[in-house]
Amino acid sequence: MKTIKIKKLLCVVMLISFCGAQAQIKKENVLKAWDNMTKMVVETAKAMPEEHYEFKPTPELRDFAEQMAHTSGANYLFASVVKLESPKPNPVTSTKVKQELIAQMEGSFAFIRSGIENLSMQDLGEEIEFFGNKMSRFQSILIMTSHLQREHGKSTIYTRLKGIPPGPSGGW
Repeated sequence: MKTIKIKKLLCVVMLISFCGAQAQIKKENVLKAWDNMTKMVVETAKAMPEEHYEFKPTPELRDFAEQMAHTSGANYLFASVVKLESPKPNPVTSTKVKQELIAQMEGSFAFIRSGIENLSMQDLGEEIEFFGNKMSRFQSILIMTSHLQREHGKSTIYTRLKGIPPGPSGGW
């Protein structure tokens, strides 16, 4: 009898904890984090002089321009996470022109932001398939922002090797 009561009590505590965690997810916090990610990545792209956009730290790696284009492309690839379809044709090009790359990046970040703005709280909790895994839309957004932070980390290596301070780091 005691075991059943303890199990019921544990279930109630877990349910209350889960509901409390759900209530703490606020779309404005997700948007603020996205804006922080946008700023850190775009400011790093702006900080690197255009003459270093074809710089590769090693022959196996992308050059800086390709690294920036990868970030833009990933944003469009992840668009389905925020209930958007990637534009056809994809606006990311293989340009090495700094201003064009920055415009592409800003466009990709704005595209995702508009999708996040249109999500309801129910949408954030919705279970979706994300690269073969079932998870909440919110969890997939966290993975998306984690990807951005990793790519930004790589980009800072490029700028530091050229003696250029990267944009400010930020996140959640």
